[in-house]
Amino acid sequence: MALKVLLVDPDETWLGNAKKYLVEQMYEVNAVTNGREAQLALYNDKYFAVIMNFDTSNHSAAQVLKFIKTNYPSQRVIIMARKELLDQGEVSEEKMQKLGVAELAILPFELSLLKELLEGHQSLGDLMANVSKKEGTSEEQEVSQNDDQFTKIKIDEFYSSQAVLFDIYIKLGTDKYLKILHSGDAFSKERIDKYKNEKKVEFLYFHNSDRRKFVQYNNFLAKKLIDNGAVPVYNKVNQLKNVSEKFIEEAFTVGLKPQVVEQGKEVCETVFKLIEGEDNLYQALRSFQNFDPTAYSHAFLVTLYSTAIIKQFEWQSKTTIETTAMACMFHDIGKMLLPKELLTKRPNDMTPEELEEYKKHPELGVQLIEPNRAINNSIKQIVLQHHEAYDGSGFPFQKKGNKILTLSNIVCLADDFVHMMVDHKIQPTEALRKILMDKNGIKRYNTILIEKFINVFVDPEKLQKENALPSNSRLVQKKTG
Repeated sequence: MALKVLLVDPDETWLGNAKKYLVEQMYEVNAVTNGREAQLALYNDKYFAVIMNFDTSNHSAAQVLKFIKTNYPSQRVIIMARKELLDQGEVSEEKMQKLGVAELAILPFELSLLKELLEGHQSLGDLMANVSKKEGTSEEQEVSQNDDQFTKIKIDEFYSSQAVLFDIYIKLGTDKYLKILHSGDAFSKERIDKYKNEKKVEFLYFHNSDRRKFVQYNNFLAKKLIDNGAVPVYNKVNQLKNVSEKFIEEAFTVGLKPQVVEQGKEVCETVFKLIEGEDNLYQALRSFQNFDPTAYSHAFLVTLYSTAIIKQFEWQSKTTIETTAMACMFHDIGKMLLPKELLTKRPNDMTPEELEEYKKHPELGVQLIEPNRAINNSIKQIVLQHHEAYDGSGFPFQKKGNKILTLSNIVCLADDFVHMMVDHKIQPTEALRKILMDKNGIKRYNTILIEKFINVFVDPEKLQKENALPSNSRLVQKKTG
């Protein structure tokens, strides 16, 4: 069944064009020109989303929003507003959020943005039900578009539902692509295998605007794989890697919009599902190699090993693991605000001036996530402290000992470990050995964390559970009696 959308705009020409476009995208659309008609439409029908111009009159947009918040508090609303209104302070994301607005779109924009905004709030079930299914496979189509508009995925790691949820391409050259599968085509694994085996294609590509769909579908698959006892643990970790990396790439690219954070929570639930339910995880953690130095791969590996350390403690919980996973995914997001030339440098290669600039990224990260009410204070504190060291040698505030959150010191350890593994291109167990042999470096971490990190690589059946918390834990009190 097509999703139903209510369009509210005083410009009848724009309204007609927008309605036509959304109907072509398989939506059912009701279009009205004023606030009074909008309230009547809401009273008489249910809508997946309301898209309303802030300049709406005859019951202003503010009046309609208050009406919706009072009578239909779960209604999804997207507000369109002229840039002048933002500049004048009449409209802001904070003001709109207080009125229950899910998204603020700045006019003017291309109609294609409406599709992106609506899809950004759809569940996987909505997306799969709303895709225009076709019999067979469409003809290949050559297109010329900028490389920076595309996301790539290894051809071996591409999975699809029976109907492809978005267009799939192969790269022919700089800014040149061949569309091999169209949205709605019946998925043909044989065709994909032909490109892989006969034409030696290594990567497939899709538009950045479809990245969220990729994450949704592959997160769904990851949960299914984790529940399947017959699937090797390495395959489960690799599938979660694909999901997490593309989610992190989305967050770094489009920012921490509310729907991005909500999707992050879903991915973190999958991380918990893997950490909590997979007894053989230690096998993958001992040998998992990923020497891709990108920020997205790094954040996933820090997430994986940080949550695995937490799993070794008696006080571990779903909330603690998911909170830490979210913090790990965002821990370096402050680097978005650093000069671009610093993003590819390691601290040892920086000038003193560059190093001082680099050391600001934890605080910058908190600045970026601060406005988002869905991100709790624990996540913010981990982001802020993820470079603080137990011996006081860290930054930005040189905190020491029990002034550092236990979870932050765990992330610091995992972060250093991943850099050791990737920078030196060595296996996890060898990276751990290097950390243990560095007598000065090991002072950066609470000793109990080192003990628990060693346990990450050991068969859990061989371990005895310990009851004591690390001495600086602020999570729960030690058990007594």
